[in-house]
Amino acid sequence: MNILLVDDNQKLNSTIKDFLELKNYSVFSASNGNEAIKLIDSNNFDLYIIDVNLPAKSGIEIVKYIRSKDLNVPIIMITASLEVDTFVNAFKTGCNEYIKKPFHLAELDIRINNIFNKTITDIVKIDNNYSFDLLNQELLYNNEPVKLRKKENRLLEILIKNRNKTVSTQDIIDFVWENEFKDNYPLRQLVSGLKKKIPDLKNNIKSINRVGYRFEG
Repeated sequence: MNILLVDDNQKLNSTIKDFLELKNYSVFSASNGNEAIKLIDSNNFDLYIIDVNLPAKSGIEIVKYIRSKDLNVPIIMITASLEVDTFVNAFKTGCNEYIKKPFHLAELDIRINNIFNKTITDIVKIDNNYSFDLLNQELLYNNEPVKLRKKENRLLEILIKNRNKTVSTQDIIDFVWENEFKDNYPLRQLVSGLKKKIPDLKNNIKSINRVGYRFEG
């Protein structure tokens, strides 16, 4: 898969590029809008990761240019902005996912996987009663949302997206706690509380000693 990464923060640009290349993606990078346009015109990309605030041309302008050529290619936008109008404008322009800085690389990896999984389905069936809505990030029981805390839903999300695969403790913490930085993350407590709320599924959530957790079934 060919990816175009556009960010003027050289350290972040390099870090993301190295991470994605370790995942066996072919990554082209640019640090401003003009460089990005030249690369877009001379290559075919399967995914774009674009910062909103860029020199020469903004990320929004680049997205508009991409959409004038291709309506379907996935685009992830990244920014430090917390303004609601920025989010709205980004999605109206045509981005598929949006990540706020600072973020963990594990979250970017999951967002990328999520984009391509969405082409298959947004609803993951667990059993005859339970399913998980990936789009709205919530557990459903007979198609009705189960009342869970945000972190409980995020824990289920990362486990179900990696169904029958072990997810490391660190990857879970990075995803569930997002950009919170604390000395201790009560992951065991979160898992225990979640199991109590969904006893029908508690046996599906397995603890893998000294490694992480997995959702089986």
